[in-house]
Amino acid sequence: MSEPLYRAVRAAGRLADTLENEPGPPVCLAVVDDGGTLVYLHRMAGAPARLVAIATAKAYTAVRMGQPTQSFRERLERERLTLADFQDTGLTSLPGGWPLSLTGNLWAGLGISGRTLAEDERLCRRWLDSLNTDSQGETGGVAS
Repeated sequence: MSEPLYRAVRAAGRLADTLENEPGPPVCLAVVDDGGTLVYLHRMAGAPARLVAIATAKAYTAVRMGQPTQSFRERLERERLTLADFQDTGLTSLPGGWPLSLTGNLWAGLGISGRTLAEDERLCRRWLDSLNTDSQGETGGVAS
C-alpha cells in the first residue's frame, strides 16, 4: 500500500474513533485505490449493513469520475444525464464521496455514509481536511 493511501486509511480510523464519541447515527467509511478497489472499510457498531455498499460506491464514484460525488450529482442534473449513461453499475450520485489527488495524480477515493446527505458530505470534507493537516510538509498536502 502506498504511503498516501496508508495515510488515508489511518485518517479514516482516527475519524471513526472520533465519531464513536460524538452524537449522531453510526456510519461506514470506505477507502478505494486509484482503480476503485476497496482497500479499507470501517462499519461502526449499529450501522446498517446497507451502508457498506453505499460508502463504497461513494468512494468508487469519486475516484472513477475524478470529482466529489456532490459535483457529479450536480453534473448529472445540469446535463440531464442519468447514472445509466455511464455504463458503470458501481456509480452513485449520493454526496459523501471525495477523490484524493497529489500533484495532479488521482490515487484514492473516500466515501462515508450513514447520516443525512449533507452531513455525510461534511464528514467526508472533515476527513479530507484531516489528511491535508497530516500531510503538511510531508508531501505538500492532499488536493481534492
